[in-house]
Amino acid sequence: MQQLQADFRDPRCAQRVGFREHDAPNQLVRILEERGFAVVTMADSGPPDAVLTSLSTALRLGDPYIPALYRYAETKDYSASFTDIRSDTKDRHPGFSTTAGQAWHVDGLLDDIGDIKTTILYCVRAAHQGGDTLLFNSLAAFAELREKDPDAAEALLAPSALNRRSTIPAIDVNATGPVFSVDEKGDLITRYTDNETCTWNFSAGPPGGLRRALAFLRTASDDPRYRLAVRLTPGEALIFRNDRLSHGRQPYEDKPDARRHLVRVLYADVPTAPSG
Repeated sequence: MQQLQADFRDPRCAQRVGFREHDAPNQLVRILEERGFAVVTMADSGPPDAVLTSLSTALRLGDPYIPALYRYAETKDYSASFTDIRSDTKDRHPGFSTTAGQAWHVDGLLDDIGDIKTTILYCVRAAHQGGDTLLFNSLAAFAELREKDPDAAEALLAPSALNRRSTIPAIDVNATGPVFSVDEKGDLITRYTDNETCTWNFSAGPPGGLRRALAFLRTASDDPRYRLAVRLTPGEALIFRNDRLSHGRQPYEDKPDARRHLVRVLYADVPTAPSG
C-alpha cells in the first residue's frame, strides 16, 4: 500500500489538481492511492450539491452514504446527503454547528470499520481565521508501531479495543470495534478516533499494549511526517479516504456576516477513474 510510505512533509502534498485539467480523475485517483487525500479546484461555481455531484460522478463514487447515526428519528435533521457544516447557535450538533476544534476521528461513529470509504469536503466560504482541516496518516503510524512494538499494534486490532458513543443530545447509542483492521483485499483500514466519543478498553489485547499504542499514536499525530493542515479556499474540495486517514479541525473565527461554510458528503465506495 503506497500510503504507508507517504511523507506529509513532501511539498507536493500542497498541490491542487484542476478539475478541468486533462485526465483529472485519473490524477486524483493516483494521488489518493499515494497519500490518502487530494485537493481539487472545481471548474465552475454553482450550487454545492451540483458541484459535488459532478465530482462524485467523475470519480464513480455512486450515491452518497448516510451514516448509521443519522438514520434514527432523533437525528433525522442530519440525514441529508449533503451536509452543511457552519456555525449555528440554535443547533446542538457537537461537530457541525460549532466553531470549536475537532480532535482526531473518522466519519461513521456507529458504522463498521471501513464502511465509509470516502469523504469529500467542499469549501463554499473559508473561515475568517483558522478552521484548517487536519489529516493524520494513522495507517503509516500504525505500520511504524507494528515494527517497533508488535504487542501494542496487536492490541489495536482487538475487536473490543474502542467504543464510540454518540454525544448528540437525546440519543444514547454506541458501537465497539477494533481501531485497525484488514479489509477483504488484505489492505489496512482504520477507525482511529481520539475524542470525547471514545472509551478505550485497556484490557483488550496483550497486557499494557493498548496504553502503549495510544501513547504512540498521540505522539505520531504531531509528527509532520504523518500530520498535515489543509486550508481550503472557496471552490476547492478535499477528498480523502475515510477508511485510511483520521481527520480533525482547527478552531476558527467567523465574521458575523460571512460564516465558514463547508459541505460534506460521504460514500461507501472508493474513487475510480474512467480508465480504471
